[in-house]
Amino acid sequence: MNHFPCVMTLKVDTASVTQLRRMVTRICGDSLEFIRIEICEHGTRMQVWLCVGAAMVAPVMDAVMQSLPGAEFGRFTQTSHY
Repeated sequence: MNHFPCVMTLKVDTASVTQLRRMVTRICGDSLEFIRIEICEHGTRMQVWLCVGAAMVAPVMDAVMQSLPGAEFGRFTQTSHY
């Protein structure tokens, strides 16, 4: 089984970024390597990069889809480094 972290990208409404950060932190715990957040679309949306343990990808996706239906998932990259 591959245990390398996965970098997930997604876009969320600016008003939802704190909820996303809290949710991911709660779900992943120590499996969360980093969160990078950047303003996009004239400040109405945020581009988010999450680096999580590979086992956390499905739980994070499920939680985001249930709690933040306006979120848009982008590329997922499994990597040995970031």
